[in-house]
Amino acid sequence: MRFLTPLAALVLLAAPAAAQNASTAGAIELYPTMQAVGVRLAYTGDANLNATAHIEWRVQGAATWQIGVDMTRITNSRWAGSVLWLDPGTAYDVRAVITDPDGGGATAGTVRTRPEPVATAATRTWWVATDGSDAAAGDATHPLATLQAAANLAQPGEEIRVRPGIYYQTLDTPRAGTAASPITLVADAPGVRVDGSDPAMLQRSDWQSEGGGIYSVPYAGSTLLVCADSLQRLYHQADLTALQSNGNGVAQGFTIAGGRLYAKLEDGSSPNGHVMHVARYQDGFYIQNDDWTVGGFEMRYFGSASGGAAIHVNNASGTWIWGNTTLAIGGKGIWLRGNSNDNLVERNLCVDPRISTWPWAAGKNHDEEIQGISAYSRRGNVIRFNTCRGTFDGIDGGDTATENDGADMDIHDNYVTQVADDALEIELFDGINCRVWHNRVDNVYSGFSISPNYVGPMYVLYNVITNYRRGGFKFSISSTGETWICHNTLASNVSGAGCVHPSGPYSNKHFRNNVMWATGVTTVDDAAGQSGTGCDFDGDLHYANFFVLFRWKGIDYATLAALHSATGFETNGRTGDALFASAVTGDYSLLAGSPAIDAALRMPGINDRFNGAAPDIGAIESGGGPDVIAPAAIRDVR
Repeated sequence: MRFLTPLAALVLLAAPAAAQNASTAGAIELYPTMQAVGVRLAYTGDANLNATAHIEWRVQGAATWQIGVDMTRITNSRWAGSVLWLDPGTAYDVRAVITDPDGGGATAGTVRTRPEPVATAATRTWWVATDGSDAAAGDATHPLATLQAAANLAQPGEEIRVRPGIYYQTLDTPRAGTAASPITLVADAPGVRVDGSDPAMLQRSDWQSEGGGIYSVPYAGSTLLVCADSLQRLYHQADLTALQSNGNGVAQGFTIAGGRLYAKLEDGSSPNGHVMHVARYQDGFYIQNDDWTVGGFEMRYFGSASGGAAIHVNNASGTWIWGNTTLAIGGKGIWLRGNSNDNLVERNLCVDPRISTWPWAAGKNHDEEIQGISAYSRRGNVIRFNTCRGTFDGIDGGDTATENDGADMDIHDNYVTQVADDALEIELFDGINCRVWHNRVDNVYSGFSISPNYVGPMYVLYNVITNYRRGGFKFSISSTGETWICHNTLASNVSGAGCVHPSGPYSNKHFRNNVMWATGVTTVDDAAGQSGTGCDFDGDLHYANFFVLFRWKGIDYATLAALHSATGFETNGRTGDALFASAVTGDYSLLAGSPAIDAALRMPGINDRFNGAAPDIGAIESGGGPDVIAPAAIRDVR
């Protein structure tokens, strides 16, 4: 029998332990959009969890690698992070590097960002006009009458071109295009309205008085939307009693009972003589096939039951939704849903004429809790350059079925104003590589709701969020996902509306280089101790004309020095007025002498482009266009 000495036994025991502690880089997964790439890296080892990882990237074949963001450790032994600020249609080398005292490694790959979409020449055009006929040939001289007839005929590479007029119709896609040959549905000129209201209800003269400003007509259908004269949306009251008593504080509305439709206009007048829009269709365009392009339409009065939309993309990928207007929808303006990937929603206007004027409680958990744009869908969707105004929420996203819900998604350069609740409701549950940047938010109840994000990393960068009535950022529902909230400008002229106002438990939220400006309240209000572990602040500029500057876990701090001493936060933080150029007119750029200029922490992969000696704190870099700092000059403060 052979015996081992104690020293030999220790050597043999140490070898497997060291191997388990060392990190081995596995397969790399790269998922591109036009301006970003989501990165996921599998690994083995690192049993003692002492490794870190970061991204490096370069234009394919370039001599120098750029330093990117730190990666986040996510589920199933993986790291994740994003490459930001890329050019469309460009090939990049990307590598993920694990640094481990016990032994690290790296894996590289090549990816091409998605190109900007371009309109392709149609191989055939199908024409639709209000004076057409579905028995016609469908050419320019003999147009079809219905959108659906044209859709039934259109093949990949062909287009449907619709002449101005009002179309009381819907469309359901019967087939897919291809990435190289999409099917295009386009308005030929301004003034193409697709209307979901029932023509038989528009100008009825038999509304009978029921007393108290309420009138009724026989009605056998169901609907979630009634509007008077295009802009007077009526509130869906629960029943006739609620309509009579101005339920939920809304002194108008409609309800359906006993085979009749009851309506109460704001001035108490009879609907006789008014144009009454009653939605009879659920969806305007129902896109359930890949590679459709839809542009230039005005969509009104859809939503006959729960879950409707003006433009509804369900289990479809590669769609391009551009330049449309949605008005008064009994659901969502534009909805990406289900297994829908790599869609582009841009330059659309989603408007509601009444919801934002009603009490908050009237819309919450009610049929009017609708969104301008909703992305309850999968990977690679891009929502950009849209305007949402007057809806309950502006833009939202989320789901629970898979970790890829809302993953690798870009929401940027949108404008959201006058919404009743959250401007951007990023409730993505996993939220892996969701990126939200350069959005402008003003005059809303709450700026950003991140409730919840359970995995991450999520990036919330360079947004201007102003004049909120409740708070700039809302967290709750035990949101534990790693979220980087960097270079945002938050300021409200509403006294008592803080920059961070949680409504429930949250953790792992990292604030860097934000301007936080408040009046009559602390900049950060963690009064009930909702914050959990992993939250931190550094490099932010705080200003509050209040006796408390920062409230954390129920403890008030009048100075950043006191905060830092107690929590370790804001080692590089500052206090002082940001000196906005003109907050009154909405100009939140920085005047000379602002304490935010050249004062931000360097964050490789996030703020590589700036003017002067260092990046500015906040969303708007002073001094014109950005410079690019060479990689050798980067000071990594991670």
